[in-house]
Order: sequence, then C-alpha cells, then structure tokens
Amino acid sequence: MQALPEVVVAYSKQDPAGSGISLELSKLLKCEEHVDRGVNICLARVVGKEVAVAGFEEDVLYFDFLDKYFEDANYFIVVSRHSAASGISSLTVHHTGNPTTKAEYGGKAMRLAVANPPIALSILRALTEISRQYITSGIEITYEVTHHGPTELNKPITFAEIGSSPAEWSHKPYQEIVAKAVYIALSENPPECISSVGIGGGHYAHQFTERVFTAGECYGHILSRHVVKEFRDAPERFEYILRQAVMRSAVTTKRIVLEGKTPSYIKQIARSVANNYGLELLE
Repeated sequence: MQALPEVVVAYSKQDPAGSGISLELSKLLKCEEHVDRGVNICLARVVGKEVAVAGFEEDVLYFDFLDKYFEDANYFIVVSRHSAASGISSLTVHHTGNPTTKAEYGGKAMRLAVANPPIALSILRALTEISRQYITSGIEITYEVTHHGPTELNKPITFAEIGSSPAEWSHKPYQEIVAKAVYIALSENPPECISSVGIGGGHYAHQFTERVFTAGECYGHILSRHVVKEFRDAPERFEYILRQAVMRSAVTTKRIVLEGKTPSYIKQIARSVANNYGLELLE
C-alpha cells in the first residue's frame, strides 16, 4: 500500500449488508483501489487521516486478525449485517465481546474487545439524523449490548449494522444511511461525552440510547440483564467482566449506569468497582 491507514473500515465479502455499505462508503470517500497481500483495499484521506476500506473472506465474527494485518491502525469500524429472530428492522451500533462463559459467535469467552465510545456515539447520532431524511417510521436505531466476537484485538473496534433479515441487508437506502453515518464519523472530531458502561436492559439498549441525547453520555460496553442473570451464582465472575468493561475502552470510563431493577449483589459489585476506579455510579 502507498499509505498506512490510521482508521480501517472492514467488512466481509460474504455479507450483503457489509459489502453494500462499503461500496456506498467508497463512493463517498472517492478512494483509490490498491491490492495488498491479496486483499483489495480502498484508500482515502479524510480530514488529515488515512482511511482504508477493506473486505475479507472471513465472517466479521472472526476478525481478530485485523490489528495484525493493519498494525498502524488506531481503530476499526466494522460494517455488517445483524440477525435477529424477531425480524425487527434496525440500524445498530455496538462493541464486541463475550461477557459470559459462552463464546458461540466468535472470540473467546469472558473476554471483551476494546470499545470506542465517542466513535460509536458519532455513528449513532449520524444514523439518527440521516434516517429522518430517508425513513418516516418502522425502523429502530439503537445501541446493542455487547454479545459476540471478535474479542482479541488490541485496538478499539466498533460495529455498525443493518438488521435483521436478508430483506434489510440488501436494501440500498439502509446501506446508504450506514455509509453516510460512518463517513460523518470519519470526517468529524470525536464528540465530547461522558464515557459510560451500562448494566441491565434487553438486547436492544433503548434506555442507554436515549441517554446519549439527554445525559451527554456515550457508551462502550453494555452488559444486559441476561449477563446479570448468568452470574447469579458466581458474582465474582460478573465483577471480572465489569472491570474489563471499565478498562477495555479507548477513552477513560467516567460513569457506570444501572438500568431498571438491579439485583442487590450487582449494585454492590458496581459500587465497589466504581469506588476502585473513581467512577460515578447512577443507580
């Protein structure tokens, strides 16, 4: 390659959503195609930084190799499909990791990747604003909780996804919305925000999503109520994961936020971790 990218937008060639988003993003970037180690990479300069759009044969769940391939990258954005049995049409943002003893979808169990709260916020805000120009109703724009791999990257990684079925994945307007949102995130300075970890709620983190517009927060890892239930009989394991959620972030975590009815043992753990790291705790 002629330049070493500082930011990499990665996708799987086998994924219609990721492939479509990357095509639209490449148009916006007006980038130049290069071939590096057998991989087609589109390079562009955006606000003084080198950006690469790169597609790989592997599924995005197994992108643990990205920071070895792009050793000089500061962070990664992955554009992808999102699957859900509910069939809910959605545009989502989340960070990756397996916060339980299971690792069914890439990565390692009990391991969280490095989150990037300001970049996730920038994408989420842009998705919300741009979608209003395309869509009047019928689609959810939200954070998702932390729930799948990759987990082993040493650089921050953020996912931007189209859900939840093949009909949405191949829908060009949705691909254009996500591409424009990522382009905006690449083009602007990371927003000022209170970097936070969330605990509680369902898979679609609606309350935490609302808080970014009302409380000035931005979220890294969000641990759902399902994670909380997983460790009812092993609270020390939840503490281990919560400490990772606090520390595995591109920016210093400032706040832990509890949603809904939280078991007393979780509150005790959250208070202890907040005290140890000098964080604000909102119960």
